[in-house]
Amino acid sequence: MSVKGSIWLGTPLVEGSSDCDSPFTSKIGGSAMLFRETSDYSAFRCPKCKGINNVSLLAQIYAPLDVYDRIVYVFLCAYCSKGGSSYCFVLRSQNFNPSYVHTSPGSLVNGDCGGAVFAENDDWGDDNALLQDDNSSGSLSPSTNIPSKVTDCTEAGVTCDTWTPLPLVSTGTKSPAKGICYPCFVLDIFEEPPKPNVSLDPPTDQLNKAKQKYGEAAVETTVVEDEEEPICEKVLRKYVQRIGRAPSQCVRWGPGQEPLRSSCAPITVPKCPHCMSHRQFELQLTSPIIYFLTKGAEENDHSVHFGNVLVYTCSGNCNTQPYSLEYCFVEVEM
Repeated sequence: MSVKGSIWLGTPLVEGSSDCDSPFTSKIGGSAMLFRETSDYSAFRCPKCKGINNVSLLAQIYAPLDVYDRIVYVFLCAYCSKGGSSYCFVLRSQNFNPSYVHTSPGSLVNGDCGGAVFAENDDWGDDNALLQDDNSSGSLSPSTNIPSKVTDCTEAGVTCDTWTPLPLVSTGTKSPAKGICYPCFVLDIFEEPPKPNVSLDPPTDQLNKAKQKYGEAAVETTVVEDEEEPICEKVLRKYVQRIGRAPSQCVRWGPGQEPLRSSCAPITVPKCPHCMSHRQFELQLTSPIIYFLTKGAEENDHSVHFGNVLVYTCSGNCNTQPYSLEYCFVEVEM
């Protein structure tokens, strides 16, 4: 099933899992598991303070696109998180997967050229079968959970000299980040539920039903959309309504889609510094993630404070760095 035009959600499962040790596992919290091999892991240092002792993983998302297995990491630097707002940064790591390439150039499975694809039952790689046997060389094998559709080299916008699998790290190798290790939750991945059917009852009947169900307080709490509603209030209301379709969602993934904003703050997204392609929206962390990562902790005892973390990645999917720094925008906590 193509994800073109679709949004995929990630909600936490039971805390802790052996799958947390795989880079092919989509999760929040825990330790970032390395994917590509490199002699220089300085990319995991905070871009602002250059430190690594206060860097923590917020989310690790397995997000294959085109002909690549890809991992997107979202980190937080507690030292640079000031004034009740988190300082976050994002790394992208990817590797060519030959099983994603079609033998017939220019043709696409099922004739779809959407580019970003998952099957209905995909789990973003939470599968130990993605790893080689322990008696092998110890490196990670390419994903065997192949997306149902991928693009060919022309659609992917990559050249064949990038179509070479590169060395991967040994299974279970952690990143050098030394900040707080938040509780790890593997994510359940599913397509966003459709918008609920809108009641056709007259507004007065809807209000009476709300009073019967919720009491007189419904009169005060009901928000009525009209032309006079301030734009920022409308944005926030629509955000709350959309999150309400799956209240425990912590991740929203939809490359090339529009983010679900909670504020009207302007965003200027810089181009990729490696290939100068424009960056496109790929995913966001939503406010419910704060509950799962910090439950039981006092608000002043942690640095996870945001409404959303909006992640933008290179639209050209360039593969020049083992761990490429991408762009993210942190919306203030609501």
